[in-house]
Amino acid sequence: NLISFVRHGARLRAETFLSLEQNTLFSDQEAIEALAASSLFLGSDASDVCVDESVENSSKQERVMQALSKIPMDRIRSKQSTNLHMADFEKDDESNGHVAFITAASNLRAISYGIPPVDAMETRRVAGKIIPAMITTTAFVSALSCLELVKVVQKAPLQSHRNAFINLALPFYAFTAPLPAETTPGLNGKEYTLWDQLSISESMKASEKG
Repeated sequence: NLISFVRHGARLRAETFLSLEQNTLFSDQEAIEALAASSLFLGSDASDVCVDESVENSSKQERVMQALSKIPMDRIRSKQSTNLHMADFEKDDESNGHVAFITAASNLRAISYGIPPVDAMETRRVAGKIIPAMITTTAFVSALSCLELVKVVQKAPLQSHRNAFINLALPFYAFTAPLPAETTPGLNGKEYTLWDQLSISESMKASEKG
């Protein structure tokens, strides 16, 4: 899963930032070499961290230049390199590596939490159900958020705002008036809420001033 994550993740980043063709493939061997070249790796014990001394002693500028030297310079100088290229998710196309990347990424997280990993077919099944519902709900929530933002800009009173509770599967829609923020008494008769902040402009540390 880790090798697949690096392999397909590198491909997606290359397509996005370097406008490489979608049929540009990165081999498992290239992914293994990229992992082996990492200067920081975990040992058998989770608390045991080993660092390559040569990389540790090198300056940040040298590491950046080494990374840049591996990028095709003709693509850096081209105008196309300044534009990001959108990657449309397509779960039924095995050649684009989208499902492979999502499967590897989700399996790595699942393994971290002791959850059994799944195959690409299960990823496609879940994506087919989640994405339409997620997009629809996101659009609904975005519209409601924009309405509340307009009220904030217009400095509308609190009773004009609304909390929304929605479930598109039922469907269920409920709107309630928000409660005012709880106030906490302060010095000199002032009151503060959770949304207030205290700005300190002093440059000296509190310990230095005693």
